[in-house]
Amino acid sequence: MKRDEDYPDFTGFIDALDREGITEELISKLTARHATNRLHTKNLYERYKCYEDKVPIFGREPRFIDRDLEALGGKQLNNRLNHDFFGEINDVMIGYFAGKAAAYSYATDNDSLEETGGEDGVSEAQKCLTDFITSNNFYDLNQEVTKYASVCGYAGRLFYINKDGEESCMVVPPFECFVVSKDKVQSPSYAVRYYSYTDIDGVEKWKAEGYDAKSIYYFEGTPGAFQFIKAEAHLFDYCPLQLIPLNGEMMSSAERVLTLIDEYDQTVSDNANDAEGNTQAQQVFDGVDISDEEIIKSKVSGSILIPPVLQGSTHSVYYLTKDINDGFNEHHLDRLERNIYRFSKTPNLNDQSFGSASGISLKFKLTAFEAKCGAFEAKISGADTYMFKVIGSAFNKRGIAFDYLQCYSEYKRNFPVDVASEANAVQALINAGVPDEIAYNYLSFVDDIDYLMELKEKKKQDAVDMFTPDDDKDENADDLEDDNGDDES
Repeated sequence: MKRDEDYPDFTGFIDALDREGITEELISKLTARHATNRLHTKNLYERYKCYEDKVPIFGREPRFIDRDLEALGGKQLNNRLNHDFFGEINDVMIGYFAGKAAAYSYATDNDSLEETGGEDGVSEAQKCLTDFITSNNFYDLNQEVTKYASVCGYAGRLFYINKDGEESCMVVPPFECFVVSKDKVQSPSYAVRYYSYTDIDGVEKWKAEGYDAKSIYYFEGTPGAFQFIKAEAHLFDYCPLQLIPLNGEMMSSAERVLTLIDEYDQTVSDNANDAEGNTQAQQVFDGVDISDEEIIKSKVSGSILIPPVLQGSTHSVYYLTKDINDGFNEHHLDRLERNIYRFSKTPNLNDQSFGSASGISLKFKLTAFEAKCGAFEAKISGADTYMFKVIGSAFNKRGIAFDYLQCYSEYKRNFPVDVASEANAVQALINAGVPDEIAYNYLSFVDDIDYLMELKEKKKQDAVDMFTPDDDKDENADDLEDDNGDDES
């Protein structure tokens, strides 16, 4: 059974939007349909930020209410200890997937030359793509996209023309946007961004923006009652607001283990209550007649004098403490911790066995985590293809040939580098006859193979020049000049 808080199905709106466009009535109905999912994703994000009303343990009440204790002015123990597994699961995902800058490139093969208009056209297209990626700081932007996708299940990405007439990009929180698509949310037909703000008088107000393939439609009001303000062209040929899901279900990284995290917090908080309750343990005088004055003196001196009693009588002084089964508690917490990491498919970086692993064994330990990251890479790569299509339409309007199918994005994991192992593997490939360009691809710290080959060739040429006599160099230079002169004549 589908959950109410899941991303809603907007398919039923497509025909009406195609027929009527983005109207006040439709924008109000669309935002109302998204309201439950909006609240769900906003709650997840605020839990990531550790808001008191969003982390369950912070709202915990004492399990047993002792009215007698309250009547005497005592304070009931109620420790509320938050262990931020939720934040760690998402932060590890962000650091591993987006910790290294993605590489964006424009192809230079024959197909690209033909589609883009020769070497000059390819060079201009490469410059446009590089300028777009650099000016929008995609390293930071991708980290924000990964953060929202991991924490909430999906993120929004909006393309627009800034005040300088340049193509720009911004991340939109998932609780402020949704799309209407016939196929994938990465390639929408229509999209809506809506958000609240506080004016100078402290009054909360709402704005909404509807997007289709040509225009932006501006609305103001409240969710469910928006009024149309104006419309203007957004200068792209496609809907400029897309979603990037973490997975096909659009579920967040930690959503499956929330109950385990809550149980861990509750167990540790209970243990803290027991420990604090036993700090002031009650002292028992069994068979001893002692006055209040003597008790006070014993607390000051740290000792107590027990007067002689009748022969055969028994007496003792001891502290009344609670017998706690710490072994059971530790095993219970260990099991919870293992299951939190296991079912969220997150490596436990504090695990001793994990810290001692390297190379292939480390990759095996990351298999489940890598599968999660691989699913997200498939989603964001598809979103990048649509991004190239959108910004390419703006480049074309400026008279720049740009084929979006010639653009590529590559994401590299922020994986601990074993340089010695990689170097041995590359050397083995070269010795086996594998071309250098292919073998060097296995060096994870190398981003530009062509640049590496140029440096290698330059080093080889410098070594040859070092052992070439100056006279031979001059003769070669003269011969080269003579050849050039003959060609000109």
